[in-house]
Amino acid sequence: MHGDDADGTELTVMQVAKRIGMAEPVIDVLRQIQESGETLAPEGNAAVRGLTDPSQRVASWRALKSTLGDDQDGFRMLYWMLYAAGRYTFPTYARMGIPATVFDDTMGCFSRFVDEHQVSYGKYGFDRDFWTYRELSARLFRLGTLEFELAYEADDVPAIAGMPRIINIHIPSNASLDPEHCDASIASSRDFLASFFPNWAGLPYWCESWLLSPALNQLLPERSHILAFQHRFDICETNPDADDWREWVFQRNNAPIAELPERTSLQRNMKRFLLAGGKVGIGIGRLR
Repeated sequence: MHGDDADGTELTVMQVAKRIGMAEPVIDVLRQIQESGETLAPEGNAAVRGLTDPSQRVASWRALKSTLGDDQDGFRMLYWMLYAAGRYTFPTYARMGIPATVFDDTMGCFSRFVDEHQVSYGKYGFDRDFWTYRELSARLFRLGTLEFELAYEADDVPAIAGMPRIINIHIPSNASLDPEHCDASIASSRDFLASFFPNWAGLPYWCESWLLSPALNQLLPERSHILAFQHRFDICETNPDADDWREWVFQRNNAPIAELPERTSLQRNMKRFLLAGGKVGIGIGRLR
């Protein structure tokens, strides 16, 4: 349908969607797009492939977004990104010898983002295409509970790191921050880098997150797994005005602070703290 013959190491959109546990209503929409026979002009096809090239991924993402135009709920972008994952990224993993389980865990970001959209807005959608070319270009991997990114673009490397390349740690919304799980994930990442990206092994690990906000020491109990995670890092810089907490603690709720939900103890404590004039923000830290 899309013009090229598969070589046996590729996956279809439907195969990728099912492997990563995509919600059935979304699979139905993807199937409708497939059955519509949608094709892209040559420049669109080049953009899809370019998503998986570390040197072209950002320009290709912008080009594909322009090609797709009005894309209600982002499902056409999701379709073509999953197409890129199966057509190009999966064979890249196979050539490098990276286990297919790592592919499944890493590409699980797509189903996770779609599910998060449903939680936030009451309907499925995909609005994280600005992020997922990292996974498609085989520069971000989920290894256990955490994700590890081979970061080299200026926007992804904090200036305070003082070097052009680092390993960024990302915390998926469904990550367990149990110390044993984090230990295993970090250890797994070191083995992974040594095996598949030896020229990245030994680089420092950094993290930029609301989870590294110093304010959390006032909001969480001493034995909190979040604080245990935070204390793995030397916090080198903070931005108290960042509002990442809205996305990750209150599921992108833009209501006035006084109207934010209080379903969890962290929500209650943070809301009280914010109403009293406190700021949460983010921290940027280097793994000890």
